[in-house]
Amino acid sequence: MRLAILLAAMMRLGTGGDVRALAEAIAASDATWEEATWLAAIAYRESSYRLRAVGDHGRSLCAYQLQGAPRAVLTDAALCTRLALHAFRASARLCPAQPMAAYAGAPCGSVVAGRISRDRDALRRRMFGGAQ
Repeated sequence: MRLAILLAAMMRLGTGGDVRALAEAIAASDATWEEATWLAAIAYRESSYRLRAVGDHGRSLCAYQLQGAPRAVLTDAALCTRLALHAFRASARLCPAQPMAAYAGAPCGSVVAGRISRDRDALRRRMFGGAQ
């Protein structure tokens, strides 16, 4: 059921990315449901669900635009998701009010951290609505 909800919500955004592979990786991870919804929103904003996405002049990799990740994340949705979940959890621990702060490289309490956190939170709420 978790996979079906993730897949439906992610596909509604109308992207042609690696939606199924990422939804399966999120569903199979040890993420809580709340964390799973954050991961879905992060992957959409960072790459439109493209597993092989490379940004920041080659420094940010995979659907979640992870910095310092091995290049294997470009073809391994489970690894990409596992590392993103670890990064998100660390970021949320550092700044609970703005869980995307450290993930986005922004200082906790900054305007940028607030904007990015609010954006991802609003997106996940729009995507999952009552399924939260």
